[in-house]
Amino acid sequence: MKTIVITGASSGIGKETAKFFAKEGWNVAATMRRPEKETELSAMEHVKCFRLDVTDSESIEEAYHEIRKEYGTIDVLFNNAGYCLFGPLELSSEEQIRRTYDTLLVGLTLVTRRFIPLLRENGSGVIINTSSVGGVLTLPMTPTYHAAKYAVEGLTEALSYELAPFHIDVKVIEPGGIKTDFWNRSFVMTEGVEGSPYEKEAGAALGGFLAPRDPKEDNRAEASEVAKVVFNAATDGTHHWRYTVASQEFIDWRRTMTDDEWYALQVKNYMG
Repeated sequence: MKTIVITGASSGIGKETAKFFAKEGWNVAATMRRPEKETELSAMEHVKCFRLDVTDSESIEEAYHEIRKEYGTIDVLFNNAGYCLFGPLELSSEEQIRRTYDTLLVGLTLVTRRFIPLLRENGSGVIINTSSVGGVLTLPMTPTYHAAKYAVEGLTEALSYELAPFHIDVKVIEPGGIKTDFWNRSFVMTEGVEGSPYEKEAGAALGGFLAPRDPKEDNRAEASEVAKVVFNAATDGTHHWRYTVASQEFIDWRRTMTDDEWYALQVKNYMG
């Protein structure tokens, strides 16, 4: 029976992916910061929950040893833990900035480094990193998020070369709009926008992000659709780097414009 390790498995894409792989007969090591609070996954056949906080090196080490003891080797590592800081960089705290990079880039890198031996000893495998449409194009008010996601794209490509001799592929998924509780669990705003030089534009942009959606007009994809794409990336046997989910049309639209044209459009939208 094959085994997948998933970070950020307590909700959203991570949780749906854990459920999908388990139903396909895989062993699932579902990792999260507070496994004691998870009831649905822990009750499922083939799923075991482990504590892993990607921003805590000791936690990564402990999870590695527990998973190695349980499964010996693994077939897939899905780096999925998420975080998004919204707001002007100038108003972002050092803690918020570091949390963004620690979660989306540094933690992902450290988890990957630690779990490579389990894939190498298996003789093959796949590492799948969660990037985003935000790893391909940029929008206002999320500079650190974009920076981290662009870095994940570069890490994925570069790492794939050195792992090729071990028959380990490294891939990314690039979700667009997905129906999850990401905005409630992993979305953080900078403070002090009101009364700042950024108040007018940032306030309007934030209102657009958080405006209630009409369910009849909500065309975002379900997290279960992303899980299917993750499964395809894990099992299709190709060296393909990138898999889009509810984002390809947006990416294609961006590619119809020059950088100057995209800049002009986004500045116009941002400034109203």
